Amino acid sequence: MNSITKTTTTMMPVSGRIPEDLYQWLSSTPLDGASTISDKLRVAVSTLKRLQDGDADYNGALAMHRDLTHKTRSQLSELEPTYGHSEVLASLMEHIPALAATLNSAQIKDLQGAVQLEAQLTARSLQLAESLLRQAITSQARAHDSKVVLKHIQPLVELALIIHHNASK
Repeated sequence: MNSITKTTTTMMPVSGRIPEDLYQWLSSTPLDGASTISDKLRVAVSTLKRLQDGDADYNGALAMHRDLTHKTRSQLSELEPTYGHSEVLASLMEHIPALAATLNSAQIKDLQGAVQLEAQLTARSLQLAESLLRQAITSQARAHDSKVVLKHIQPLVELALIIHHNASK
């Protein structure tokens, strides 16, 4: 039989002073699940703890970075029924949090750790580049600005051609 254990949290009083501008910001900023200054302070401290804890493991850091882009993701999903889906933005929003999470969660203790981080970041960055290059195959990318990739691709193409030319020697 599964039993549900109720976890109770003991609340501890905290007293402190913050500058007026931070108080005004905290009191006027809407935070999910927080209506009072006390609630908002709990959310802020929990977020700070999550930022610190998220640095320890990739999955925690990835979840944190994805949460940081929640507002942008919601705004984009509201545009989709009218303006369509952007594969360019989708790719960027997949790879950038993963890159940041990899960087944030890295535990570099020696040269091998640096080599491993370098390999992970390089692989993910090149996956992003490959994803964007796929959007340059046709004259119109699956993006809100169908020419966005073509507008910025030329230096990368030139570098790729130089690398290809030098590799075939």
